[in-house]
Amino acid sequence: MWRLNTPNSNTSSADLATALTLVNGNPVYPLTDIEKARILQLYQAYDANLGNPCNTLKGTVSESALLEAIHNAYNQVQIGGRLEDYRDRLKLTAEICPYCGFGAITDLDHHLPRSKFKAHAIYAKNLIPCCQPCNNLKRAKAGDKPEGQFSHVYFGQRPVEPFLIAEAVVQRTGLVVTFSLERTATLDPNEFARLKFQFDTLDLNVRYKAPINTYLGTLRTSIEIFASAGTPALKEFLKKSYITSRRDFGPNHWQSALLKCLAESEEFCGGGFQHCFGRRDPAI
Repeated sequence: MWRLNTPNSNTSSADLATALTLVNGNPVYPLTDIEKARILQLYQAYDANLGNPCNTLKGTVSESALLEAIHNAYNQVQIGGRLEDYRDRLKLTAEICPYCGFGAITDLDHHLPRSKFKAHAIYAKNLIPCCQPCNNLKRAKAGDKPEGQFSHVYFGQRPVEPFLIAEAVVQRTGLVVTFSLERTATLDPNEFARLKFQFDTLDLNVRYKAPINTYLGTLRTSIEIFASAGTPALKEFLKKSYITSRRDFGPNHWQSALLKCLAESEEFCGGGFQHCFGRRDPAI
């Protein structure tokens, strides 16, 4: 679960015009200066509310034709549309999915669903670069309370304390890792509720299994070398790896939480790691 730098919204007015105007100059919707100012006002309200859902962001019934035109204009953000470059720029703001921390960026998710918040269908700060599985699992979730909302990738609180906690049990069939979220002293309770809902909705405890196995595979040689020098040496290696991961990805990335857990595990460092790499049949 990551935060991304807020995208530049200085082109919002021009993006609206491009979305609602055909390449030949004919309007899809004849946007007036007053209507453009109204949409930009709703964008400002979105920022002021930190992207959290509220009825004022939906616009009014009298604006239904305008709102429907903007809702439909999202089609121009897709591949081949007039705003395809805009889509590409937004996707480049993230290297991997900020929701799960391992998926490839393929989609743009509407933080507030465009079906309900039509005015923000093409607003940069409402479009989150993410992977397809996370986008599909999130869908149009924007509840009235934090317990039914996602944390905002751009506006959400940036906790400096670890709240994502990993617990590992070594079994003869491999390593079983379970993640949980713990409220910290500095984490706002509403933000914690959003993060908890997001974690559960994205089924991350299940989905982390594959990247954990892959990641441990990349560490196998290093773990075995340090383990040959004794348990303290392996613990020190894992501790330093955690410090590096925390510096690069933050304390609440699954990789950081995993390394911290393993560095503190007597079972893993005392030899249990040997059961954690799986069986590999040699290629023929």
